[in-house]
Amino acid sequence: MKNKSTLILSVLLVIAVGFIVYQNFITVSSPADHEHATEAEMYTCGMHPDIISDEPGNCPICEMKLTPIKSETESSGEKKIAYWVAPMDPNEIYDSPGKSKMGMDLVPVYEDEISGGGVVKIDPVVQQNMNVKITDVVKRELSLKIITNGVITADERNEYVVTTKVGGWIEKLYVNFTGQQVKKGEKLAEIYSPELVSAQQEYLSALEYHSKMQQSSNILLVNSGKTLLDNAYEKLSLLEMSGTDIFTLENENVIKNTIPIYSPANGIVLIKNISEGQKVNPGSMLMHVSDLSNLWALADVYEEDLSKIELGDRAEIFVNSLPGKTISGSISFIDRVIDPKTRTAKVRVDVSNTGLNLKPEMLVRVELKDEGEVAVSISEESVIRSGQKNIAVLALGDGKFKPIEISLGKYSDGYYEVISGLNEGNKIVTSAQFLIDSESNLKSALKQFTSSSKKEEPDMPEMKEEEDHSGHDHENVESDFKGSVNEYDIESPLIRLGVIDVASIDENGDGKLFECPMDWNIIGDETGRCPACEMKLKEYSIDEVKSNLEKNGYRFKE
Repeated sequence: MKNKSTLILSVLLVIAVGFIVYQNFITVSSPADHEHATEAEMYTCGMHPDIISDEPGNCPICEMKLTPIKSETESSGEKKIAYWVAPMDPNEIYDSPGKSKMGMDLVPVYEDEISGGGVVKIDPVVQQNMNVKITDVVKRELSLKIITNGVITADERNEYVVTTKVGGWIEKLYVNFTGQQVKKGEKLAEIYSPELVSAQQEYLSALEYHSKMQQSSNILLVNSGKTLLDNAYEKLSLLEMSGTDIFTLENENVIKNTIPIYSPANGIVLIKNISEGQKVNPGSMLMHVSDLSNLWALADVYEEDLSKIELGDRAEIFVNSLPGKTISGSISFIDRVIDPKTRTAKVRVDVSNTGLNLKPEMLVRVELKDEGEVAVSISEESVIRSGQKNIAVLALGDGKFKPIEISLGKYSDGYYEVISGLNEGNKIVTSAQFLIDSESNLKSALKQFTSSSKKEEPDMPEMKEEEDHSGHDHENVESDFKGSVNEYDIESPLIRLGVIDVASIDENGDGKLFECPMDWNIIGDETGRCPACEMKLKEYSIDEVKSNLEKNGYRFKE
């Protein structure tokens, strides 16, 4: 009986031990527990994204609080395609499968493959703080426009000089003032010329001699009379006596004492060099007549813009004396020589002036335009210029961005033509707060944007004020100098404003101060955390504090 009781107790003890072992060590995790474990929240540092922890705490580098990050593990286990690229050019990116510009099949790029290569992911909250704006790449009509100054001149093809081939005196003048309008064939003046009178007498004598020689039987005499008459007729013609007047002289046998001068074209008398009774010499300019119904506008175009225009391009002319009126014309000539002083070439625009509203020597504003063409284009704010390259930031979706190099063409009204690097339908960043300050900030921002989790030094001496941080709201405050006003939403005795007296902060006299490497005007005499970003204050000597303030634009007492 005693053995039986012992056996029963032993069995019960074994069962109890087995139950305990099963509950504590052999229990199988449920799928829900496994999913919860895989989706455990992770934490990272906003300044050092390579610092990742499965527990909350502080960054071991900058002592900032770690922030939670989201897990991107796909529950299905399948890879997710981020975008498509050309196999020969990774910068040729598409949103859907198809053919590249070389006719090759596009290659998919998966999300788990884009952690490097310049692709970064930015949290939506950070995007909002950075003022990131995204727009589509579209096609639009780009029309080249060059605005320059010009001057109105007469059309040289419609200018005429009135002169005479005989010497004499102005017997009668029909044009009384400069600027008088005349018509082609209109009589301008009459000249008395003794030479012309003598030539007419010679012609009448030759005509009489020729008439007598016609009755002679000697062929030589007949020919001599004809030759003499022809020579006399030719002399009158050279002296600008018209055929009609010569015919009248021959029939009426009356010598004319004056020769008329006629206008060679319709136009305006711009120069009048004669008066009645004045003696004139052969070849002297009597008047200058110009047809002003068509004029030229001579515009100065810089040499770098000459390749953008060609003959026949449209031009619009604006005159101060004709407000609100636009005069159209077209380019008819581009000078083949550059002015060595102004580095410009003259571009000639033909302008109609039927109303004679335009006057020679008027100053005008000239806008030269081409016919325009539809092309893929982006706004000038979208382009980051880093010296030798033009960069655009491509938005890949889901908070992912990639800077890519692009080639630009013509510029028109705030937009650049994109020759290569982007396609219609791509999404790009057009505005980011940390990209628009100065060239140095531009390069720094580009370096940050294209780096993949690059680790920064703990003291961060070159940190720019334009970067966004947790607990900060750095705005471009208008003030006399940097740090003259409180830029933070908090009040703290550690925030030093105005001209900072660094030596007076060292109350314990040990020559050491504690400064925030993010906000250099937050300084204390003992260790602690920054009241703005909660970073751990870094220890510096007084000279190092002054150096940091000077580098970052703050004023201090020497």
